[in-house]
Amino acid sequence: MKIKLYLSAICYLISSFSFAQPKFEKAIEQILDHYAPSKLEPGLTVGIVQNGKLIFQASRGLMNLEYKLPFNDSTIIPLASVSKQFTSACIGILAKQNKLSIDDDVSKYIPELSHFQESIQIRHLLNHTSGLRNHNVLLNLSGFDYKHRGYTNKMIQELSFKQKGLNNTPGEKMLYTNTNYVLLALVVERVSGLSIVEFAEQEIFKPLKMNQTFFSKDLEDVIENRAYSYYKQGGKFKQPQSLTHCIGAGGVGSTVQDLSKWSQVFLDPKHPFSFLKEFITDLDTLSNGTQMKHARGMFVSSYKGVMTYNHSGRDLGMRSQFICIPENQLAIITFTNAEHLNAVNLSYEILDLFVEGNLQDNKKIDSFKHSKLELKRFTGTYQELNSDLRMNIFMEKDTLKAQSSFGQEATALVSQNARSLSRIDNPSIVYTFSKEVNQDADLLVDFGGAIFYFERIQLATQPNQNLAEYDGNYYSQELNVTYLISHKNDKLYLSYPNQEEIEIKEGAVDTFGANQRTKYTFKRNTIGEVVAFEVASEGTVKEIVFELMD
Repeated sequence: MKIKLYLSAICYLISSFSFAQPKFEKAIEQILDHYAPSKLEPGLTVGIVQNGKLIFQASRGLMNLEYKLPFNDSTIIPLASVSKQFTSACIGILAKQNKLSIDDDVSKYIPELSHFQESIQIRHLLNHTSGLRNHNVLLNLSGFDYKHRGYTNKMIQELSFKQKGLNNTPGEKMLYTNTNYVLLALVVERVSGLSIVEFAEQEIFKPLKMNQTFFSKDLEDVIENRAYSYYKQGGKFKQPQSLTHCIGAGGVGSTVQDLSKWSQVFLDPKHPFSFLKEFITDLDTLSNGTQMKHARGMFVSSYKGVMTYNHSGRDLGMRSQFICIPENQLAIITFTNAEHLNAVNLSYEILDLFVEGNLQDNKKIDSFKHSKLELKRFTGTYQELNSDLRMNIFMEKDTLKAQSSFGQEATALVSQNARSLSRIDNPSIVYTFSKEVNQDADLLVDFGGAIFYFERIQLATQPNQNLAEYDGNYYSQELNVTYLISHKNDKLYLSYPNQEEIEIKEGAVDTFGANQRTKYTFKRNTIGEVVAFEVASEGTVKEIVFELMD
């Protein structure tokens, strides 16, 4: 009996030690308590993997409010865009099986896209340089009724096939677009003869014993032990109801334990699936020779001197983040089931506890300082390409600051090199000035690998007072929708399905916006009459033509 008790005690100590490995366990617990202090509200679940083991797992709050069910160690969590690396992995496996090449023209497998003059390769879908318009934005512009309708992969494919233009020449620039990964799912289906649901299960999840991981098969499937998502409205939590079933860009459900197994693909060089790490994290170069930071379903970026492979996910009422740091043999998995809980910030606060000590070993970067005259040359009003989002770059005393039109406070910038400055509070966000980087952009803002492009603009000194000349019904063939433009009380309004009387204001001459990352540029004929307008939105859709109807 004593021997049995003694062995039990040893087992307990070993178990406790394995979960007490993090040097900063108490600090991690405090971080979690700060993010989700209430036991009766939506919360979070976190996993930390190091040296091949899940050394820490903890949760806060409820995964289901209706039945007051707390998170547990095997809660199924939706990954949203973290799913993209699994879609990429499917393409990587097909490439290894010599069933396709990422240099293949996509039209070889999707002939419905052959009407584009430019060649779109599979690699362009993987690294978001295809130039294809983002289907989420197209649906928004068409007035899609998300509350009463859903969309499927087939609907997105058909919408993509109708588009006549691209945002850029394939390979020219990175524009993050969910459409790319919906079409990659179609490539997997047409090459393998299996749905991506079946292919991923057969080639990835089963071999890796990720028994609780799957691409969603059906909205009506019963999924045991899954977390539900919530958002706050009027001080109360509500549960979003989605009728959409679209996979490839998202759609994977998993657990912290399964993702800890998946992390070893990126952390263990001897892993039998390590070829996927090489495939997914391989960095391509843009056509101008610039190396990208987005690889194929993951970002590859430096954080406080250590290289990370990372991707976040967000959907209605949920946030997720997956980070691997090979140098530290470390992975961090975070998930929250409420929109106001930021899984990305949470993951980096935890990561700080592990990498802060590495800073002393990193090479010091030579300091660079711009003169006041050099900083003044950067000042001006910038507008996101294919959007009405503006960025005001201005001087305050001797400091260059940036403030977007979305209303955030101005952020001080510090010099990095002759063309680039970073945010003083977040060095991973970098502002690079000069057309030498990209011919159609005067400013590139790098959010850890996701690039946003801006042009310097001149605002209209005297906005058009004759608003009546814009009035009329305008029709878009590509979106199959009619917009009404009307003026009232010296203001111009835009209406379309599910959007009534949005006030739009003139910025540059004949260019209007409502500060919602969408701009409307009116076109005139040879005698100066307004005959059409073009819509550009969120940086990932441009030149949608609306013609004035008779």
